Amino acid sequence: MRSLAQSTPLRFAGAFAFAIFLLSSLVFVVIYETATRAWVAELTHVFADEAEKAAAADDARLRRSLDLRLTRDFRRLQYVALYDPAGALAFGNLDTRPDIPADGKVRYFAEFRASAAAPATPTILVARRRSDGSVIVLGRSLDEAVALRGFLFKALAFGIVPLAVGALLLGLFAARRAAARLRAVDRSISVIVNGDLRARLPVATGFRELDDLVVSVNAMLDEIERLLAQMATVGDNIAHDLRAPVANVRATLEDALKDAPRDDRLRPPVQAALRQLDRAMKSIAALQRISAIEAEHRLSGFRDADIAALCLELHDFYAPLAAAKGVALLVEAPAPLVRRADPDLLREALANLIDNALKFTPRGGKVTVAARESGGRAEITVSDNGRGVPVAKKRDIFRRFVRLKQGEEEGSGLGLSIVESIARLHGWVLDIEDNAPGARFILAQATEFKV
Repeated sequence: MRSLAQSTPLRFAGAFAFAIFLLSSLVFVVIYETATRAWVAELTHVFADEAEKAAAADDARLRRSLDLRLTRDFRRLQYVALYDPAGALAFGNLDTRPDIPADGKVRYFAEFRASAAAPATPTILVARRRSDGSVIVLGRSLDEAVALRGFLFKALAFGIVPLAVGALLLGLFAARRAAARLRAVDRSISVIVNGDLRARLPVATGFRELDDLVVSVNAMLDEIERLLAQMATVGDNIAHDLRAPVANVRATLEDALKDAPRDDRLRPPVQAALRQLDRAMKSIAALQRISAIEAEHRLSGFRDADIAALCLELHDFYAPLAAAKGVALLVEAPAPLVRRADPDLLREALANLIDNALKFTPRGGKVTVAARESGGRAEITVSDNGRGVPVAKKRDIFRRFVRLKQGEEEGSGLGLSIVESIARLHGWVLDIEDNAPGARFILAQATEFKV
C-alpha cells in the first residue's frame, strides 16, 4: 500500500484533483466578485439617481414615495430617512443621521448599524440636501451579497469537493491498475535477470506508450538471445573440435611414453605435456558442462529436494579426502530444508564449493558446510579458514578461467562459473564474504520461499 501511495499515477491524480479544486474555487471567487461588483455598481447608480429625484420632489410626493419604498421592503433591506434642517428625523427608519456628507454621492460601509441593537451589515448609503435645508438619506443593506457568497461556498462544498474526491478515487483505481501492470513487467524482468533469456515482457499493458517500449525491449532481447546463442554455439563447437585432437595427442604421447626406455631423457617433458593435456581436457569438459547448464531452461529435473540431506551426503563423501589432508570437515544441517530444485545440479554445485574449500585450506584447518533458512530463504554456506580471497578479486573469481595464485593446486578456473550457472538456473545467487580468516561462499535463494 505504501508503494501504491507513492506511485506516479496516484500523485498525478492527487495533483489533478487539487488543480480542479483550486481552479474551481478561483472560478467561484471570480464569479462572486464580478457579480457583486456589477450589482453594487448598478445599485450605486440607481440610488444616486433616486436621491437626486427625491431632493427635487415636494414634501407630499416625497413622503408617499418613501412610504411606498418601506411598504414594499418585505425583507427589511431598505433604509430611508428625511431629516429637517435642524437634523431631527421627520420620516423614516433611521433614528440617527449617518455621518456622511449630503453631496449626493453613494458610499459603501462594510459594517453599518441602523440602530445600536441592529446587527452590522455591509451597506450603501447616499445623502442629498434639499432646497429647504432638509436632508434625504437613502440606503440598502447588502446582505444579499453575503447570502450569495454563502450559497457559492455551499455549491463549492457540495459540487467541487466530491469532484476532487472522485478524481482521487479514479486516480487510485488507475494507479492500482498501472502498478499491477508494472509489477507484471517487473516479474518478467526478474525472470530474465535470473538467466532465462527466452522470457519476454508482457505487451498487453493497456498503456500504448509502455506497450511500444515493451515491444522495443522484447526486440532487443530477441537480438541479445540470438547473439548469445551464436557465441555459445561457437564456444561449444570449439570445445567439441578440440576434444578429439587433444585426446588423440594424449593417446599418442602415452603410447610413446610406454615404448620409451626408462632412462630416456624425453620422458620428463612428455610427462609434463601429458599433465597439461589433462588440464586442457578438464577445461574442455567444464566448458561443455557450463553450456549444457545454461542451455537447460526447462524444469523437468526439478522436484522437492532436501538440501540439508544433500549437505550430509556430501559430507560423508568428502570426509575421507578431508581427513587425508588433515582438514576438519564439519556440517551444520539441524533440520530438513526442502525446496523445489534439481538435486543433481545442486549436488554438483556444492561439490565444487567443498572441493574448492578443501583445496585451499591448509593442514589443521577447518571447512564448514551449513544449510539453514534465513528470512524465508534457503541459504547454504561453505566456509574455510584458509588464505581467503583478496577484496579486489572477490568479483573476478566468478569469471571464467580466473585462478588465484594461492597455492600449488591447479584447476581450470571454471568451477565457480559452473556453480554460478547452476545458481542462476534455480533463481538463486552466489556470493562471497570474508570469513576472517578464509572465505565464506553463500548460495541462497534470491526471493523469499513461498509454500
